[in-house]
Amino acid sequence: MTTSVRNQVLAIVKRVLKREEIPENVDFFDLGASSLAVIQIVELVRKECDSEVWITDAFDAADIAAFAELAEQGVRSGASATK
Repeated sequence: MTTSVRNQVLAIVKRVLKREEIPENVDFFDLGASSLAVIQIVELVRKECDSEVWITDAFDAADIAAFAELAEQGVRSGASATK
């Protein structure tokens, strides 16, 4: 996984959940995220990372690192993940 996509995903999660630090090895709900917050995170990742990631990916991912990996895999070809 490229560091830039992982860092972008972590920054989005921090921003939405209003947290200073986010451990990558926990899921969204362990961090206190609501379903609406997860939807917001997914939409921001889709927009800011130009990734074809889906809400079901966030719910199915074992942890934030796994979701970031899915976001990396979903980056649209020819798109820059560091806009």
